[in-house]
Amino acid sequence: MAQTPIKKVCLVGANGTLGSVILKGLVQADCFDISILQRSNSSSSSSSSSSISRLIVPPELPVEDVAKALAGQDAVIAAFPLGEGDQHLRLAEAAFHAGVKRFIPADFGSCDASDPEPQKYLPLYRKKTLVREKCEALAAKASQQGSPFSWTTVICGHFFDHGLRDGLLHIDFDTRTAQILDGGAIRASTSTLRRIAEATVRVLQRAEQTRNRAVYVQSFNPSQLEVVAALEKAMGEPWHVKHVDSKPYLADAQQRLKGDGSQADLDAIEDIVFALGALDADWTRRDGYAMELLGLENEKLDDVVQEVVDAYRAEVSK
Repeated sequence: MAQTPIKKVCLVGANGTLGSVILKGLVQADCFDISILQRSNSSSSSSSSSSISRLIVPPELPVEDVAKALAGQDAVIAAFPLGEGDQHLRLAEAAFHAGVKRFIPADFGSCDASDPEPQKYLPLYRKKTLVREKCEALAAKASQQGSPFSWTTVICGHFFDHGLRDGLLHIDFDTRTAQILDGGAIRASTSTLRRIAEATVRVLQRAEQTRNRAVYVQSFNPSQLEVVAALEKAMGEPWHVKHVDSKPYLADAQQRLKGDGSQADLDAIEDIVFALGALDADWTRRDGYAMELLGLENEKLDDVVQEVVDAYRAEVSK
């Protein structure tokens, strides 16, 4: 039996880099009743809109309290950092007990966390996979019990516009330098923040077609060299390219992993995420490639790069 359309949507992590853009996308869709799940120790105020309610829960996200807060919600979107993963597991469990129809885990990111290579390198991806496996188990249980719970994970590649400016893509605007892996001709799917938000909205609007599955989306699928060419075109000057062999690069980053949350540890994690998202993220080759399903078309690489360059120039001219 087909479910009724998703109307009431609760977002967790509305102040984050991605969450704030997803919130904007939900509002612009103009077809949802939106609420924000907020920890009681949070002082954030992501929206001044009186139409967006706040559901206050204890900081640890205990299942019973969160389930009570989520009662009546049709969908829950997790858009906050994974951390140890425990809170995300509890959030999924609470959504199940609350009768939520669709849960979207915080699986957005540079590569498919369930692939063997990411699992080999970082606990982050193993934790993401545990959350996805939890969703699968809850969906199977829901099917047996006649519960409405289902899930969709949105896999989007690197956050392109954000990563281009914050250093994740190893692009340095000040020195006009780009680090290029394995010759730079490998194509990788990557998404702007607005594309991820748009895809998330489309998942909710196409609930039956996206039920209990991963969907792979992108803004475009360029090689690293094509990104550099777009940067040179937008800035009107040549860039310096530093070629790197990925195997010793990843081996070195893995050796630098400390697991202690130090800056050195975070730098090593970032290097691994950068490499995996550049080398093994061509979603056009995946069975779950969902651009047509979601009614999405590629953005134009040159246009997005020009937007980022214009923002950079405005920033440095202040």
